[in-house]
Amino acid sequence: MRWFKSLKDSILKWTKAQKTLALGLVLIIAMVLAAVFSDKGFMNVYDFTEELNYLKKSNAVLAKENAHIQKEIDALKSDPYAVEILARDKLNLVKPGETVYQIVRESNSPERAR
Repeated sequence: MRWFKSLKDSILKWTKAQKTLALGLVLIIAMVLAAVFSDKGFMNVYDFTEELNYLKKSNAVLAKENAHIQKEIDALKSDPYAVEILARDKLNLVKPGETVYQIVRESNSPERAR
């Protein structure tokens, strides 16, 4: 408390111009702190801008993926060969009368080498 009393005494000795300048500096510092760290401050705006940029990029990637999937859907609706390719590749289906050959690689284990 002693330091507070000595500070008070020294402030009382200041001229009116010094007191006005000190008050102005305190107000400017408070306004800068409020502008930077408040809910609508620069830091918050910067964070939202970064998040907006990330979401725009993510949205662009999803739009490209959706367009690619839409092309696949359109091909499956109109092109019978697209349905055949899908059935062969993803579902491992074959046409009636086709013979399927499966290639099995030999392992290089010592038991097989004998």
